[in-house]
Amino acid sequence: MPAGNFAVFNLAKKKLADGTFDLDTSTYKMALTTSAQALAANFVGTSTDCRYADLTAEVASGGGYTTGGKTLTATWTQATGTITFDVDDQAWTGTITARYAVIYDNTGANKNLLCFCLLDNTPADVSTVSGTLTVTINASGVFTLA
Repeated sequence: MPAGNFAVFNLAKKKLADGTFDLDTSTYKMALTTSAQALAANFVGTSTDCRYADLTAEVASGGGYTTGGKTLTATWTQATGTITFDVDDQAWTGTITARYAVIYDNTGANKNLLCFCLLDNTPADVSTVSGTLTVTINASGVFTLA
């Protein structure tokens, strides 16, 4: 399934500007959350710092999903004044019900959240029953800076 547009968390924009995020060398992961997780650009969580630990409704391990999500192959490129952050598509096989895909920096102790997307524009949960849930990243990348 094609992912919706990714929204960069507001606090992540600050962390991009101050160098907290290293898009070249950090390890990024994609986690899935259920509909019990409320996400919006202004999300900061109980830490008020927008961290992985603030995700209170991640899909539980089992049925094809492992808590923490999957490690991404990330690229950061520049062409004609536009910077693009992109990651590889992700797929989970099993029985999974999710609402959001969340990308976070798994390198630092804080595991800062970078961005998220709604998996179904209804909005409704996306469910697989002994199938494959694939998050297909837009051909233009996760986000661009122009």
